[in-house]
Amino acid sequence: DLAATGGYPQPGDKLGRISIEGTQVDCDLYYGDSDAEFDKGAGLYTGTGIPGEGRTIISGAHTNTYYRDLESVEEGDEILVSTRYGDYKYRVTGTRVATDTDTTAYDLEADHENLVLYTCYPFGALYETPMRYFLFGRLVSGPTVELP
Repeated sequence: DLAATGGYPQPGDKLGRISIEGTQVDCDLYYGDSDAEFDKGAGLYTGTGIPGEGRTIISGAHTNTYYRDLESVEEGDEILVSTRYGDYKYRVTGTRVATDTDTTAYDLEADHENLVLYTCYPFGALYETPMRYFLFGRLVSGPTVELP
């Protein structure tokens, strides 16, 4: 229950943890995608949903740290997002490399909950690049969030 656990997150709030079985992706997840969040873990873009809301969720992290091992993820793998209000599982459905300005790489108007992870590309770059690696997941299980 979102309301009983502090309500809708605010930028900078720790939302929980994200991990992908069989990879080194396992870090704290924060609401917001500024350097402040990316320095501590993965961040959720505030213009999208949160787990359980039934919308597109976009999460980013640095390619030389927290999302470095996204290259090991394969279609069918499971992404686990543990929040203060429930655990969510997503199944990886595909990947794509696109420019940082290519908004066709994700669908903010999708009629189902999906998770998009992104990081700079090529993997391990120590500087911001114009390319992004996108990984897509579809909700498998998790509680529905009741919004006020």
